[in-house]
Amino acid sequence: MGESVVDRAIRELLYPSNFYSVCSTTDRTAIQGARIRRADYEMWQSILPDDLEDIELVLASIRSSTGFGERHIQSALFAHQRLRDLPELKALQERLFHLDLNRLKAIDAVLCKVDAANAEHMRIIDEGLTTFLTPTRPNQNLPSAGAIRRKLNAIILTLDNTVSPDDAPPKAGEGFSVGIDGNQGYVDVVTDSVSAHEIDERVRKHAAAREISLVEAFKELIRGEGSTDVVLNVYRANDVDDAPGWISGVGWISPEAADELTEQAGKVQDMDALRDKVSSSYATPEDIRAVVVGMDGGCGYPDCACHGIRSQMDHRIDFKDGGLTTPANLTAICQHHHNIKTDGRVRYIIDPQTREKVWLFENGRWATSEPSGPLAPKERRWLQTVSQRSRKRRERIRAESQARRQGESVPLTGEIGETEDRPPF
Repeated sequence: MGESVVDRAIRELLYPSNFYSVCSTTDRTAIQGARIRRADYEMWQSILPDDLEDIELVLASIRSSTGFGERHIQSALFAHQRLRDLPELKALQERLFHLDLNRLKAIDAVLCKVDAANAEHMRIIDEGLTTFLTPTRPNQNLPSAGAIRRKLNAIILTLDNTVSPDDAPPKAGEGFSVGIDGNQGYVDVVTDSVSAHEIDERVRKHAAAREISLVEAFKELIRGEGSTDVVLNVYRANDVDDAPGWISGVGWISPEAADELTEQAGKVQDMDALRDKVSSSYATPEDIRAVVVGMDGGCGYPDCACHGIRSQMDHRIDFKDGGLTTPANLTAICQHHHNIKTDGRVRYIIDPQTREKVWLFENGRWATSEPSGPLAPKERRWLQTVSQRSRKRRERIRAESQARRQGESVPLTGEIGETEDRPPF
């Protein structure tokens, strides 16, 4: 007899086909870690206070029982209370117990700037975040707290362009200050993220060209003793209305900021047209490199936070063995992990359709990592849903406006005679 539905469900629960490496059911350390996360999650959920409870008494009681400080307790309670606004994510968490307190705190910190009373926005955020944090491959690398913050900010940007994608403490516009303490001095400049990124790139490029330290390069440029040019690649979907932009080292930027940078662009290049380009040289040309960075986002090694702009180009099949200098055979890898791969301690396989990478370690372990760049298939699909949402919103507003003009309420329709569900927004 074949496997029953119940048996299949039990097998999938005990041995899931797609899972994060931290949820592995065969790795002893992962199993112990999952038990700790589950116990921690259930403890905080069990002691969440009611809205009418005296917070001071609650904090004192939990501090006495756990030994944690008040700031830690407060942020933990806020993070767990936030899940009440995210029912899909809460259900996923209670099935996988993959998110630790640090990741839950990161989610709450970003969502503090969102209008939680807007039920439609919260539903879209919940759906997008749950999709992002659902494994799609076996032994997949769990996104870091930083990656979760960046993704959540990207989702919010498509809903509300009045909030900043920057989670740093708010400061009053731009600022410049110099401090001197004995023999040391400090220069503090506060500006927008793109300008800061440009300054960083100029200093680094000048330092590399002159073979001097970053501090010396900064001083030379300020004194006018040197000059350098940098190229900032701004990625943007040209088939998606009001699409946000993406810059390596910065992340997603608002559609308004992307519009401004697009107007200043000295060159516009279709990245899809370069996907199959092959160079005869070992060194990767800048246009092919831009495609690889656009697909991978950052270092492709599991859980590495190095930006793509800081990464090196690695030939999966070595150039000397006939490997081509083409996007399909290249991966963005930071110098540290590039050295590990070159030493033979790890190798990887690229899925040609998804750009996901399977990393094989010399001790027999393996893990998968997802690409995070705007050209990655998963991110492109996400941008299409953004476009669909915007289109449906415009259709709804137009239909409601026409209904008001006619003095009657009319249902939204797709094809003639067919009534669709009310679109988001």
